[in-house]
Amino acid sequence: MTLSREDIMRRQQDVRDALASAAREGQPVSPEAAADMDAYARGEITTDDIRRRIMARLHADPRYRPATRS
Repeated sequence: MTLSREDIMRRQQDVRDALASAAREGQPVSPEAAADMDAYARGEITTDDIRRRIMARLHADPRYRPATRS
């Protein structure tokens, strides 16, 4: 995907805002997630790609226990 300079700048600001918001709320952002967000800002991946990557890392984490319904 090719983005204009303005689109990249807007996305970079969006990523900075999201990381700052997470920091204010005390929510850690993993280096991998931050790298994914930077790749999104550069137009290398989509938000769907970010979502898939985060979910794949979550499911690979042995601490993850999916919720079960009774």
